[in-house]
Amino acid sequence: MQGWRTEMEDAHIAMSMPSLPDHTFFAVFDGHGGAGAAEFAAKRLVTVIEDSALWRKYLNDPSKSLENLGDALTAAFIELDKVLYLHQQSVGDISGCTSVTCMVTPTHYVCANAGDSRCVLGRGHHETEPLSTDHKPQDADEFRRIEKAGGCVQWGRVDGDLAVSRGFGDFAYKRRNDLTPHEQKVTCIPDIKIIERAPEDDVLILACDGLWDVMTSSESILSVRDIFLSGEVDMKLVAEEMLDLALDKGSKDNISAIVVRLSGATLGSKENGGILERRRQRELLAEQNSAKVTAAAKGTFEDDEEEDYDESEHIENRLEISDTEPSSGDEKVKA
Repeated sequence: MQGWRTEMEDAHIAMSMPSLPDHTFFAVFDGHGGAGAAEFAAKRLVTVIEDSALWRKYLNDPSKSLENLGDALTAAFIELDKVLYLHQQSVGDISGCTSVTCMVTPTHYVCANAGDSRCVLGRGHHETEPLSTDHKPQDADEFRRIEKAGGCVQWGRVDGDLAVSRGFGDFAYKRRNDLTPHEQKVTCIPDIKIIERAPEDDVLILACDGLWDVMTSSESILSVRDIFLSGEVDMKLVAEEMLDLALDKGSKDNISAIVVRLSGATLGSKENGGILERRRQRELLAEQNSAKVTAAAKGTFEDDEEEDYDESEHIENRLEISDTEPSSGDEKVKA
């Protein structure tokens, strides 16, 4: 959703891996300075993963070592940033984007995150499990790396300008040829978190900070569970509802979210009406509130008219008094 921004700079991925269909890959890219980096990442990241030697190593490993998978995702982030640099040099683009991804295997979630987008898991109908950690320039580890690379953090921004400390692109902050990608002021290196799947897992959410600026991780999971209980099974509508909720809560950014219903989800009856019924109820409430405001404004206007009438009548009375002779001891009233 573009939201209140003049341009839409986000992009996303939701697909099965071509060489391993039982592995599903999700990603959200939150762009800044233009949509170029986010769109490039969305188009190329899966191909870069598939082409990497570490991914092939994972494919050929009968045990499917999760360490190999995490290494493959990290290598793909580094390679994509290299390819993006060459692309941007050729087209004159200077944009960047954060990246949160999650590879859902038959047994585990493997999350790779660089930036302040976020991935959260609903577990057991009561718990919220973070699969990523937001990266902000003022965070201790980020702050130390930025300063060590010759930068500074002012007003919560890298060199007082860039609000994110990890992601693709933003090559003005990656110019130190004597430093590795891990050591640059802004790095593309993701944190990797691996969690085993459980039967009670009910929802997975990946979203940019347009959602997280106005909603906590727990609130987002509870909101999706509430939507499920409304009987909604169309996941596109579920995701749209989360964006609408963020907009209603005052988000001023682009808002992108991927919502995945997992096997442990509890669905309400279709008779509850789902998203369409929720929207109908919202519209009804909006109409009622509008009617109340209109009635209140009308009442105020009528009160003002009455006050104006009383005042004019009072002035006329005073004018009539001024035309009469004052009684003894009275002063003449001047209108």
